[in-house]
Amino acid sequence: MLEVLVPSFLLPSTGQVEPKKQRPTAWLDGLRGIAALFVVLHHMSLIWFPWDIHNGWANWNDHLIQLPIIRLAVSGPPNVMIFFVISGCALSWKPLNLIQKNEYSKMYQGLASSIFRRHSRLFIPATVICAPAPIIAYLGGYSGEGMPGAAIKSINPPRSETIWGQFGNYIGSIMPLSDLYSPGRIAWVYSDSLWTLPIEFKSSLVIFSLLLALSTCTTRARVVITLCVAFYSLWYSHWGEFLFVGGMLIVESNLQSQRPASVREPRLDRDDMNNVEVKRSRSPWPRVLRSQAFRRLFFTSAFLAVLFILSMPQHGRRAADSYGFKTLAWLIPAHFHAIGAGDYFWQPLAAVFLVLVIDSAQFLQRIFTTPLAQYLGRVSFPLYLVHMLILHSLGFWLGKYFLQLTGSDSYWQYGTGIGLAAVVVGFVIMWAADLGSRFVDANALLRDKGRDKER
Repeated sequence: MLEVLVPSFLLPSTGQVEPKKQRPTAWLDGLRGIAALFVVLHHMSLIWFPWDIHNGWANWNDHLIQLPIIRLAVSGPPNVMIFFVISGCALSWKPLNLIQKNEYSKMYQGLASSIFRRHSRLFIPATVICAPAPIIAYLGGYSGEGMPGAAIKSINPPRSETIWGQFGNYIGSIMPLSDLYSPGRIAWVYSDSLWTLPIEFKSSLVIFSLLLALSTCTTRARVVITLCVAFYSLWYSHWGEFLFVGGMLIVESNLQSQRPASVREPRLDRDDMNNVEVKRSRSPWPRVLRSQAFRRLFFTSAFLAVLFILSMPQHGRRAADSYGFKTLAWLIPAHFHAIGAGDYFWQPLAAVFLVLVIDSAQFLQRIFTTPLAQYLGRVSFPLYLVHMLILHSLGFWLGKYFLQLTGSDSYWQYGTGIGLAAVVVGFVIMWAADLGSRFVDANALLRDKGRDKER
């Protein structure tokens, strides 16, 4: 009975000789897993270190972690944006593929099923996996005080006189998270990481609506209208919807690149939808530009450039004074500053282009198809759900405990104490995420045999 509680990464190998063949989109899972890990590191940095390490790199006295690209390892918002782009890809991949094959009946059936199950897919795992939170609160496990000098203090949920009253408070507080009509961010008293779920739900409905409304359009018309929706969403700072729609556009690009020849689509008023005219595709690029070496150089440069833009610090964290970001900060349209969305111009664009660049370069996809990245992708959703309640209880407690053993007078002492706390807390977080993935997330959906798993 206890064996089922052992983390899967500690279980002995099954001895399988031939590894299981990966799906062509497996790299999306790996990218999501690495982004989830970086979100965990971001929140670790907030409970143990001051805000200064999240400032932009402006002089040689700053920390190494503040350098562009490197800072992504402890940056939360950019990695959350990557989640959203991947979700937009996952939700639209199968419907768009069926539209391209003119299998509209299957598309409509699948779309209806996805709409019906989307709320359950997001909120049932969140409710179940975070269920230990009221128990921790009832037992006084949340720390009322934070670490001295840390960026944030511990979450401190209200304590009830009985465990049943605590669970009643838990259910009552989690219900507003599914409020579609909430005008702003909803802060949950048990775990602040769940504020993204309402945005994901609303953005998913935007994707489903677009797929349904544009299902009978030609590819060109569908792409143009989707681009207009994406621009509208970005301009009015609906950044969640923009990222989801951006994921849909990436799928459009992927499906078009897989077509062996340029296919002229039939007009909507033609009787025979299967009567298409095929012509040879002729690349406008010279042979040197189509060489493998040039493609590797181009996509590597684009990958690093997009990572650089994605790592842009917030305006309140010296973005305009940081090396490399002064020009980007100056180029932000005044409209975004006027509506208080100056931090949501470059990073959403970079998140979409990052996924697009990786989708276009198979050699970059190998980074995210390694066993470690694939495992992180498998546990990414439970990892995102469970890490905050563990950090704000066990994380604060262990940080203080190990600092009492190592001292905190010097950087080395403080770093050693926090390093020991991070190892223990990190193992507990991964263990909880592993259990959540096996027993909750994998069974959150009632899906037909062979139906693709949704995120």
